[in-house]
Order: sequence, then structure tokens, then C-alpha cells
Amino acid sequence: MPSTTVNFADVDSFEPLPEGSYDIEVDKVEVRRNKADDGDYLNWELVVIDGEYENRRLWMITSLKPQALFRLKQVLLDLGIIDEDEEEMDLEWDDDVEPTTSGGPLLLYPELQGIEAVAQVKNEMYDGRERNRVENLFGPDKKPKKKKTTRTAAAESRGNGGRSRRRVVEEEDEDEEDEEEERPRRKTSTGAKSRTQSRSREKARRRVR
Repeated sequence: MPSTTVNFADVDSFEPLPEGSYDIEVDKVEVRRNKADDGDYLNWELVVIDGEYENRRLWMITSLKPQALFRLKQVLLDLGIIDEDEEEMDLEWDDDVEPTTSGGPLLLYPELQGIEAVAQVKNEMYDGRERNRVENLFGPDKKPKKKKTTRTAAAESRGNGGRSRRRVVEEEDEDEEDEEEERPRRKTSTGAKSRTQSRSREKARRRVR
């Protein structure tokens, strides 16, 4: 009986990608049969095309059951494949290949292979193990905006606080300048009043004499 020895020493353990957004390319889309054997679905195989996780693969499923087509429609909308007012689309694949739960014919139309997009990835637990789940795919013109991280928000807050403090200091300086301008006027006014009162008292003494 033929046999061989395999060495797992240099095999890296497969860890899911961290949650986030990844630039990907659609490698292939297969038509497969679901496990309940009551409908087909599209199995998307995606490849990360840059960054630290370049060449890692992600998978996404979109059901072809009528009650679940909203998911496929949204993906095709976000990729720019269809328009919002498009009511139906013919999907084409090689009918000489039978869809199974583990494989099936490649989707021929719409032609999705080679499309570049952005995948939004979340992680979930499945059968006791963490795995990636592709929530959405976006075309280049619908690339999702990056959320501000806690560090970025804190930095912006500190920046705004610094500007606020500078404004307060400037306002205090302006108030001090105003007070300096008012002080001489108040002194002059007091001196003039004192001289007026002295002259009035002198005139009164003269009249008394």
C-alpha cells in the first residue's frame, strides 16, 4: 500500500483576519447547492490584494432563494453591477456541471471574476471556532468611510480643547487691554471732579468773606 509522511512543523495555524476593511479581488463565484438541498447559492471566493494580509482568502455566500435575494441585490448594487430600478437579472452558468454542497459551475453572467472591491469583514464564532464573515462588498465609488478611532477622536478633542483654551486666553488678554484703556480715563475723570470741587469751595469762601 502506498504511503507518505507529511510534516506539519512549518505549517502556520490558520487564524482569521482581524475585523476591518480589505481591498480584494473576486477570484471566482461558484453556484452551489445548500446543505438542506432545497436551494442554490453563490459562493464568492475573494483574495486580499494588498497590505499585511495580501493573498489571504475570504469567502461570502449569497442565497438564490427568492426570500433571500435582497442580499444578492444589495451586493450587486454596491458593486455597481445593477441599478436601483433594475427588477430582474438572468444569471448564467454552465448547466453541464451539477451544483453540489462542495462545488459547482462557475457563474458566467454577470461576469464577476476579476472585479476589485472593498470587503467589510466581521468575525463570528462557528462550531466553537472564530471565523471571518464578509458583511458587504463595495465598489471603488462606494468605498465606505473609515470610522474615527478612539485615538483619533481623542487627538481631535485635545486639539479642539487647545484651540478653545487659546481663545479663552486671547479673550482674557483683550479684556485686560480694555481695562488698561479705561483706567486712565477713570483717573482723569476723578482728577477733574476733584479740581471742580476745590474751585467751588474757594468761591464759597470768597462769598463768605
